[in-house]
Amino acid sequence: MIVNGTEKSALLLMSIGSDQASEVLKYLTPFEVQKLVNHMVNINHFSNIELNKVLAECYDLFMKNNDLVYNNNDEYISDMLIKSIGEKKGTILLSDALEIRNIKMSIKSLNSMEPSKLASLLEEQHAQIITTILVYLDPDQSARVLSFFKEEKRIEIVIKISEFNGLEEKKFVELKDIINDLINKKKSTFSNKGGIKTVANILSSMERENEKNLLKKIACSNKELSSKIIQELYSFENIINIDDNVMKCLIKNLEEEKLYIALQGSNEIIKNKFLNNMDEEKSKKLSLYLKEKSYVSNAAIENEQKLIVMMIRNILDYGTFSIENLGKYYV
Repeated sequence: MIVNGTEKSALLLMSIGSDQASEVLKYLTPFEVQKLVNHMVNINHFSNIELNKVLAECYDLFMKNNDLVYNNNDEYISDMLIKSIGEKKGTILLSDALEIRNIKMSIKSLNSMEPSKLASLLEEQHAQIITTILVYLDPDQSARVLSFFKEEKRIEIVIKISEFNGLEEKKFVELKDIINDLINKKKSTFSNKGGIKTVANILSSMERENEKNLLKKIACSNKELSSKIIQELYSFENIINIDDNVMKCLIKNLEEEKLYIALQGSNEIIKNKFLNNMDEEKSKKLSLYLKEKSYVSNAAIENEQKLIVMMIRNILDYGTFSIENLGKYYV
């Protein structure tokens, strides 16, 4: 799915022919060209609807038997780059882009590896290498792999993930060699993912007791970081991504007054997430209450919002709301 202007531009360039595309690239900065090429080498099939949105005025040029037709191959990109910036620079630029693409593809394949085996293979690696790999694994896989490390090492890696801004150039070759050893492939991946949100995603996939213990240990060495992670774990904004069935279970077990307090000052998207999962009568009633002026304190709002997030995590873990186990989520 096309999500930003750069991807739309990449699709356009891959649809107009290398001669025309190379002319366009001549007017862009090296940085802009690099961004476009990185997207082009990773581009996949797009639906007719998506293509029509991006290339409305050129629709007939790129449709054949209701299928999308575009130049999705490395030769096309190479031809385009050589014509726009010369053979030497074009070859280097494409080589770098393909390198990154192949690295990303390789590291994703580690998601299918047995967590204990992957953890064993990573055990002796530098913490930064482990960090890079865990950042790009699925959160569930990262959590499982992380659980096999000793506590001290887990804390070190979690802190590094929160500070991760990409792999140092000198570590790039080392990472490629490691991925080769792990999955018998030539390439691996690195990028600029990471940060508090990534840590929160990984920790939320762990067993609750392991999560709490790890947070306590992190707090001992870095209280500020621990607070930021907890804040992300219990972010009320993340509710918009919760499955509607979970929301219905939550609403069924949640006191109306608590929900009313929690939704004070929330944006319409969050409010609608709740309202759309209620019966019509309750939805109308709550909507009217929310339109009235409120004198609820910010502290009360935050407390109820945190309770709701705890209840959601409880439902996700047990398949239903379990008040007996709610205490596990207090941090």
